[in-house]
Amino acid sequence: MCLTMEQLNSSSSSLTTPVSTANLIASIVLAICFILGVPGNIAVVVRLAGWIKEGSFTPRLMLSLAISDLLTLLSLPVWIWALLHGWVFGLVLCKLLSYLVYLSLYSGILCVVLMSVQRYMQVLHPQKWNKLGKKGKKILLSGLWILSGVISSYAPVQCTLSTNKEGHFQCKRSYQNSIERVGTLIWEIIILLVLFPTLTYFYFRLHRGVNNSAFFSSQSLTKLVTRIVACFFIFWFPLVISNIVLIIVVLLWNDRLLRSAESAGNITAALAFINSCVNPFLYAFSARAVQEHGTGTENTDVGGMRVFMNSH
Repeated sequence: MCLTMEQLNSSSSSLTTPVSTANLIASIVLAICFILGVPGNIAVVVRLAGWIKEGSFTPRLMLSLAISDLLTLLSLPVWIWALLHGWVFGLVLCKLLSYLVYLSLYSGILCVVLMSVQRYMQVLHPQKWNKLGKKGKKILLSGLWILSGVISSYAPVQCTLSTNKEGHFQCKRSYQNSIERVGTLIWEIIILLVLFPTLTYFYFRLHRGVNNSAFFSSQSLTKLVTRIVACFFIFWFPLVISNIVLIIVVLLWNDRLLRSAESAGNITAALAFINSCVNPFLYAFSARAVQEHGTGTENTDVGGMRVFMNSH
């Protein structure tokens, strides 16, 4: 991709420009996510790909989660550079990577939610779950990615190149007015506030349903539920709070507070990427907690970790 002379000059001058503390913190967090998350997710994808021929829905769903996490993390070096030195990669790549990030983040969240629904149905309502058949399960996975693509379609439309006060290019969302910005923030808050209770509901229904079952340990299942729900809450809820603060600041029309809120938003957005690093390990350890007290299961090793698979 060719760069304009203005972009090249901006890139050269940005190398000597001091980096804000917020951008530096966000860059460090993203770098750690990339170093830890990419190799881990690649290893999981390679191992899970070998299970697809067995026809089980569980590895297919976990593979989708690993792929979405990997797609989220692969673009991080570009965003790290942009945080430290400004955007020098052109408008097309700005829109493309923005869409890819939102697509992979939303698909990852939907994978986590679908896992909660799938485990609930498979354990407590196996007959209803089996009625889906192979075709129905493929439709679920395809629908997950299609839905992710639809709800993230606003990202490339809004993302454009702008200049900061130092004159450096930034790839960021641009809004025609405050109403559009507030509406976008509310939309993102609604998505997270709908998906998080859904995740919580099905796991706690699962916990209540198998509390007296001979096949599960109440203590282990309680830890499983706590681990999954707490992880999702810890890494995503700060983004919800950040968006709420942004809405308030936008409505107050205070430019100084807005800059501070945007800097804090960069940090909370970086925290959300951590979820893509821990997802494979989180579900492996959680699945192992269930598998140790289950029967009629198939044990498969993934990179040294035991993963629970119900044969169906």
